[in-house]
Amino acid sequence: MIIAAGASLIAGRYSRDGSLGANDSDVQSAAGAYARSEGNAPIQLPSSADKVGMVAWIASDPAPSREPAITVRLNIRKGWHVNANPASLRFLIPTTVNAEIDHKPVRLDIAYPPGRDSHINLDGKSILVYDDNTILRAGMPASTLARVRSAGSLGLVVTVQSCSNKGICLPPAQLRSTIPARP
Repeated sequence: MIIAAGASLIAGRYSRDGSLGANDSDVQSAAGAYARSEGNAPIQLPSSADKVGMVAWIASDPAPSREPAITVRLNIRKGWHVNANPASLRFLIPTTVNAEIDHKPVRLDIAYPPGRDSHINLDGKSILVYDDNTILRAGMPASTLARVRSAGSLGLVVTVQSCSNKGICLPPAQLRSTIPARP
């Protein structure tokens, strides 16, 4: 039962009316899903990386007056979503994009799109989310592009917390990608 209670807490159960909690059968079902392992293998809890992936690239704009952009497309499993940025409530984990060159942070000005109303209410507020195929973009100044070309690649870290449309939230994950520099 300790595992069941832990699974309920980790799963971050909430209901569409904003109340937190789960009934006993929900807790037992979640515990069974979270506590399965084979032999002496460590128990592996699912994370948001099990429900969300990404594809990222550097897109050059044909207009000479526009700078290249980093584009990230979120691939989210059907029946799941991630929190928008900014998050609707301070305790929710927003989707964020961070970049690095040679393991050193690079400041990006990400254009986070507005979230979709999930029709899930917490603390009297409707939660805004991103769905499958959401696009996140950031302009990249020529000086940053030159640094990327010099280093050979740009590293991206996208932080997400996925939640099912039924109200189960998984622990957050950092999705990592390396974008090769184009000559």
